[in-house]
Amino acid sequence: MLTFGIYTVEQYARARGKRPLSGASVSYGLLKIGDNPTEQEISRFEDISLIFCTSNGTRRTTCRQRMQDVDAATLELLQRCHQQRADLLMQDRGASSCLTSAEFAGCFFRAFPYANLEASDRLLWVFRISLAKGKTYIIEPDGEPLQYISPPFVVSLNAYKRERSPLRRIIAAQGKRLFRQLGFPKVCRTHKIDQISCIHPEAVSLSKKDSRFQIRMRSVFEHSSGLDVLRTMNVLNKDYFPLQKLVEGVHAAFQSLKPGGLWIVGRTFEDQTNHATFLRRAEKQFEVAARIGKGSEIEELALGASALVSA
Repeated sequence: MLTFGIYTVEQYARARGKRPLSGASVSYGLLKIGDNPTEQEISRFEDISLIFCTSNGTRRTTCRQRMQDVDAATLELLQRCHQQRADLLMQDRGASSCLTSAEFAGCFFRAFPYANLEASDRLLWVFRISLAKGKTYIIEPDGEPLQYISPPFVVSLNAYKRERSPLRRIIAAQGKRLFRQLGFPKVCRTHKIDQISCIHPEAVSLSKKDSRFQIRMRSVFEHSSGLDVLRTMNVLNKDYFPLQKLVEGVHAAFQSLKPGGLWIVGRTFEDQTNHATFLRRAEKQFEVAARIGKGSEIEELALGASALVSA
């Protein structure tokens, strides 16, 4: 089953209990669920999200309660400095499915009922383009192809997830050629296209029920002044970006925060432990307010680069 591909709900249900799912051979189209999803649909969404890989190699491995210790430390630091009625403004960037953002929002709003939290990511949905004979593409909004489904195969078109099997490489090459011939965005005007949300249904539900919680598309390299809290977990790390881009991320964080604002930066390791640094924006540079585990791998860079912003 996994050698060819999983692209229907029935195939997914049969395969799920047999072996771990392979990201290259499971269609991201299975992220598509109803407006009132069942527990089984939510479970499927979470499974597919764990193997999702964007065109720039970022993996969306967010899972439930992943940030519990980070959330607790954040609240403790905020409650030391702010009154309950403070109208705090927080952004959680690079939030993937926004599930951990929604989880934090619950305790954040209880502690600070006048606060607002924006969860953001560069990728909030993908498109599914359906051709004849079941052939299908999963593409990012800018037209970057991620997968090609040519029954019974599901193959990756992502440069970060190259196919190992010679046959699957041939099918992937055919898929890339066909996609170039179809042309983007022309193909979207001539074939059926669906928009598939990459946002966890619980986060979507919260954003509809509570105006204090919002979801939007935003890059970690943007700056939006006036923030009290900024979180960029599992995105600004050395595996994803070269030094200069990390410096840009530090500058964006510094410029986004009010004086005294808090920046949480770090990553979750394979053993599911969080290592993060809580940086307080002083007048001219960041200062370390607290750490979890070993702290962020870019802590030293953040301290040095932030001083250059105000120089």
